[in-house]
Amino acid sequence: MKAAMTTLALMLAAAPAVAEPFVLLIYETPDQIALRDDKGAAGAAYWGAFADFGKAATEAGILRGGAAMVPVPVAVAGVADASDGLVLGGFFQIDVADSATAAVWANKVPAAATGAVEVRATVAAPGM
Repeated sequence: MKAAMTTLALMLAAAPAVAEPFVLLIYETPDQIALRDDKGAAGAAYWGAFADFGKAATEAGILRGGAAMVPVPVAVAGVADASDGLVLGGFFQIDVADSATAAVWANKVPAAATGAVEVRATVAAPGM
C-alpha cells in the first residue's frame, strides 16, 4: 500500500497543476507539403523534424493526438480563405497549463519556421 501511495504521489507531482487542451493548427506552404512525397534526404528531414517534435511532446506528457492532413479539402462548408498561400497541413492536440505554454510548444513545431502554427483553445462540448 505504501509503495502505491508513493507512486501516486510521484505521478501527481509530475503532472501539470491544471492541464488545458489546445490544438496546434499547422499551416504550410505548397513547397513544404511537396516534401511529404520526396523520397530523398529532404523528405526524410521533413518527416524526421515532425517525428522529433512528436517524441519531445510525448516525453513531456502533453501530446494527445495529431495527424498530417491532405492539403486539399474533400468538402467545404461556408467560405474558405487561403489568400496567404498557406494550407492547413495538420494538427497536434496537446494538454498544457496555459496558452503561453501552448505558444512555446507551437514555436517548436517545424512548420513554425517557414509557415504558421495557430494555437486554439478547445471548448468542452456537451455530449462529445
